[in-house]
Formats: sequence, structure tokens, C-alpha cells
Amino acid sequence: MRRRTLLIPIIAIVAVGALAGAGAIAWAASRGGAESPSAAVPEVPTPTPTPTLDPFPKEPLTTETRYVALGDSFAAGMGAGDEQGRCLTSDKAYPDLFAEASKVDLIANAACSGATTGDLLKRQLIALDDRTDLVTISVGGNDLGVAAIAADCSAGKAVACRTEVSSGLSLLNVLPERLDTVYSAVAQAAPNARIVVTGYATLYDASDPSASDFGIAATINAATVGLNQVISDAVDAQRAKGIPITFVGVDFDGHGIGNKDPWVNATGYTAFHPTAAGYEEYSRELVRLLGTAG
Repeated sequence: MRRRTLLIPIIAIVAVGALAGAGAIAWAASRGGAESPSAAVPEVPTPTPTPTLDPFPKEPLTTETRYVALGDSFAAGMGAGDEQGRCLTSDKAYPDLFAEASKVDLIANAACSGATTGDLLKRQLIALDDRTDLVTISVGGNDLGVAAIAADCSAGKAVACRTEVSSGLSLLNVLPERLDTVYSAVAQAAPNARIVVTGYATLYDASDPSASDFGIAATINAATVGLNQVISDAVDAQRAKGIPITFVGVDFDGHGIGNKDPWVNATGYTAFHPTAAGYEEYSRELVRLLGTAG
């Protein structure tokens, strides 16, 4: 496995409707006062549905699969330890762990902590080309100002936390268009690649009583769920257009903040980011979805 580094919510709902219907009319006519034999009702042939090809094909990975990771701090590995450079990338990030587990060729992890959708478009697409076989993307959180949310919420500033979350949620209505632009651009830059978009893990443990009231934990969890729904809907919209893209959620339930074995950093500059163990769960989810080489 090679790694070459280049230069984190309430819920939006997309409804799609469908119309269908068919029918046939039979009638008989009479002539000269005598009843004519009843006309046979013509049979209307039932059309054979055309098989719909899955735009995200289940192709086996190989050691020659060229893989590129894009996104923000969740893809860079912030919080995993041993972060380096201005992008705070770590070799314990999920792209590195997945490449090692699946034996694919990690061409580049172009992700950078703090990256927004705009940053990805400006600085990360260069890592892609028509030889890229697989792309993972973790992006969207920073468009909502999650850095400020993490700082105030992890410090226990309840009022400031809710204010920051409300401010971030007010931007959810613009996120679908930004994500649509990103996913379309990635598909164009890597026309032969499958694209996997990862969600953001819920940060607080569901079994923690504070995660079910109206405190900071419940606020953050609800916001994360909302962000993930927007991202998932945006992915579905692209998939409906035939783009080979899919969404994968990551569940930290039983290992969130408040649990004895948390997979999330609760304090410091890495607050609300996965630990190395959390990124291992991201890697496992990708393996469950894509398999391994050989």
C-alpha cells in the first residue's frame, strides 16, 4: 500500500412522486335491430420492465485499485494521533486504515482539516484523474461552522453551544447545492471511479441520559443526524442521475462521549473528532461495503 499525501446538522427531506396507470375499453355495436355477437375484449400486453442497472456496481477490489480520499478533518484523521502538517493528517486516518485492510493502492489522501466544500473544489480535485478507481469523501460539516460548535459545546457552554448549532443549521438549506456541485465535480474529474460518501458519527452515546434530554448532548446528536440526512439525500439525488455514488453511515453507538470506551475525543483541539479506534470503525464500514482485494 502506498500513500502520497496532497496538499467535520434539522433534517432535509426530499420527496419523489411517481405516476402510473393503464386501462382498456371494450364495446359492442348493434345493427339492423339484431344483437351482434359480443366483441372480445382485447388483451393489453403487460410491458416487460427494463432492468435498471445499479449505478454503483459491486466490483471486486484488487491490489491495483487506485484509491483517493478527499474531504475534511474526518478524512484527514484529526484526533487519531500523530497528526502532521497544516492539514493535521494522520496515518491512522480511515483512508490509510482502509487501504491497509483492503490492500488497495492509496494514491493520495488529499483531505485537509478545516476544509469546506469550496476548499475541496479548489484544492483537492487535482488528486483525481481518469485512472482513479475509488474515491471516498467526508465533507460538509465545516460549511456549517463545526469548529466553533466543537469549541463551545465541548467546553460545556450550553447557551453558546445552542447558538452555534442554530447558526449552523440555518445554513443547511444551502448545503445540498454545494454538495451537488462537489459530487458532480468529483465524478467529472474521476469518470471511471466509484464514489463513497461517508457520514459523520453521532458523538454522544445514546445510553447517556444527557443524550436524550435538551442538553448539549441531545443538541449535538440531533444536529449530526440532520447533517447526515442532508448528505445522504444529496447522494441519492446524484445516484438517481446515474452517478456511481453511495452513502455509508458510521455508528459509534456504545462508544460515544459518555461511554466507558469512547471512540470520540471530548476535549482539546481534537474535540468531537474520532479517536484512532473511531477511525478503525470507519475503515470497517468501508470493508463491509466494498470488501477486500483477493
